[in-house]
Amino acid sequence: METYTTDDALSAMGFGRFQALVLAYAGMGWVVEAMELNLLSFVGPLVREEWKVSAQDESLLSSVVFAGMLIGSCAWGFVSDRYGRRTVLLFSALFTSGMGFLSAWSPNYLCLIALRFLVGVGVGGGHVFSSWFLEFVPAQNRGTCVVLFSLFWTIGTVLEASLAWRFLV
Repeated sequence: METYTTDDALSAMGFGRFQALVLAYAGMGWVVEAMELNLLSFVGPLVREEWKVSAQDESLLSSVVFAGMLIGSCAWGFVSDRYGRRTVLLFSALFTSGMGFLSAWSPNYLCLIALRFLVGVGVGGGHVFSSWFLEFVPAQNRGTCVVLFSLFWTIGTVLEASLAWRFLV
């Protein structure tokens, strides 16, 4: 009996409609991740002005997001290996959205710091998007698909800047 691996099946199937849809779904998640991470570039100066915090305190807002990502990426990676990538994508997206929404309603600077840290923990799960997407792509298309997937980050950055100038001016 001939053995047939997953990679053999993906190669035989090629890149089709299903992979394009998975790329779109994962790409939209990547757009949101980019926007969430770059948010403080635009909002940080407003926070500094509103709550009269120092430049160091303003930069701490970005730093705590990355500290949260350090913890979150490790934690979400273990959880995705145990419970599956789709589960992690769902929960990390919901967690990030919830903490991001709550951070918009922060009553003070310390609460904002804590919530932005939790946003970072959630954003740490976003790196599962790329591995989830690449699980469905034939080996011969993976290089091109990584480039296509990475374009969604650029789209998120450009989209956020396009929106920020309008609402923050």
